[in-house]
Amino acid sequence: MKNLNKIYKLDKKIVLAPMAGITDGDFCKNYTDLFGITCIGAFNLDSKTDIASKSILKRGRKEFIYDLEDLSEKIVLEIKKAKESKSLVSVNVRFDDFLAAKKTLVQISKYADIIEINCHCRQEEITNLNLGQNLLKLENNLKLKEILTQIDNLNLKTPIFLKIRANFVNFEELTDSLNNVKDYFEGIHIDCFNPKKNYPDLDYLKKVWENFNEKIIIGNNSVNSIESAKKMIEYCDFVSVARSVISKNIEWIYEFNKLMSETKK
Repeated sequence: MKNLNKIYKLDKKIVLAPMAGITDGDFCKNYTDLFGITCIGAFNLDSKTDIASKSILKRGRKEFIYDLEDLSEKIVLEIKKAKESKSLVSVNVRFDDFLAAKKTLVQISKYADIIEINCHCRQEEITNLNLGQNLLKLENNLKLKEILTQIDNLNLKTPIFLKIRANFVNFEELTDSLNNVKDYFEGIHIDCFNPKKNYPDLDYLKKVWENFNEKIIIGNNSVNSIESAKKMIEYCDFVSVARSVISKNIEWIYEFNKLMSETKK
């Protein structure tokens, strides 16, 4: 039985989204009592994703690069630091070789509150491995199912979430892909990406909310105020933020937390 109660019981409905090369334990612990969940990562758990990230880094993008020999210990340390923020901690991971990732996944599960599988990254080095957002394609559904069933066979108590991107595939294809693996994950963290728009695709989010209402849903994209958070949370359980934190626009989050707490009363 997965440990979901502590997620459902959270009063704080704002989540710190994972940002490659940014959201490690040291970053997250700066935000005490602000988020219900902090997401660290993405972390690479095997050599293929490690090589891909090093290539991305050379292009000037931020990435987490750790020695794979002591990766488990390093990520556990990051989790412990992130927990100093007094939030639950989700660990965003990507890998191609389950056997290489297995030990680290088991260690993560002992300390993290959520393991988040990265079905979101759109960097070419990752998608060329048919990982990241390419896992959402129906043609790669067997690969996604293999990843999730192998994790499921570990009998971990830690809930599994999928971090996904809206509008990479149409909603019908996404529904088919996720329905084929729905027994192997407990939550969806969706970037409501809206092509060529500067606002989130709430219609896409609403359809995910309606079709996967048994899952915990975290909405994300362009949330930077009480008003935008209110609009998004109509169709999800939690709302995650990224750029708002980077730009130090966080005072509204304290007010939103207070508002949610008063509403609950």
